[in-house]
Amino acid sequence: MNMQVKGSTLNPEPKEPDPYAWVKGDENYELPAEILEMLQGVPEVGSMTATASLVKDMFENSGPHMGRLMWDPAYTVLTLAERKFIGTVVSAINGCVTCLILHSHVLGELIGDHGRARRLAINYRSVTLSDRERAIGDFVTKLTEMPSKSEPADLEKLRDVGLSDQEIYWVTETASTFNYTNRVTSALGYRPDDEYMESLSPPIAEGK
Repeated sequence: MNMQVKGSTLNPEPKEPDPYAWVKGDENYELPAEILEMLQGVPEVGSMTATASLVKDMFENSGPHMGRLMWDPAYTVLTLAERKFIGTVVSAINGCVTCLILHSHVLGELIGDHGRARRLAINYRSVTLSDRERAIGDFVTKLTEMPSKSEPADLEKLRDVGLSDQEIYWVTETASTFNYTNRVTSALGYRPDDEYMESLSPPIAEGK
């Protein structure tokens, strides 16, 4: 027996779209062409457009760095898969589900295994990793959970598995950037674009 509860939204009926952010900027503001080019394929255009006019200078100055860090395979000495692994671990700790969905999905595409990427999102310690990858995961976990407890020995553990000081810098920069974006995303209610979320799930057959 299929009962409908009055006022329920948990049904297939059309709904009003949820906002992409909890703050509102100038709806007529147009993102600069170079920013739009950078955002090609990025599934958060809705939330970025919703708030970009509030912080034009900051967005236009810092956006290219953060965008390339998150999406450009040729940026930094870390692979994009390593950066997405860091983003997945950090976002899981911070409970930033929006960021976790984005990073873990791209990680799955990069490593060719979405199931493994999701297991990494649940608990990277339960997944077989190289010594280098496990050390990176442990380092960014401590940096995220207990930054005041950082000490030189933390860097030595990374050196012991072969990371150069340049790579250590970029592991730190990447984890710190994702901690920042996690907090902005959570505080302002950013969410992925509707089209992107639809693409992650198989179509629902009529009558189901």
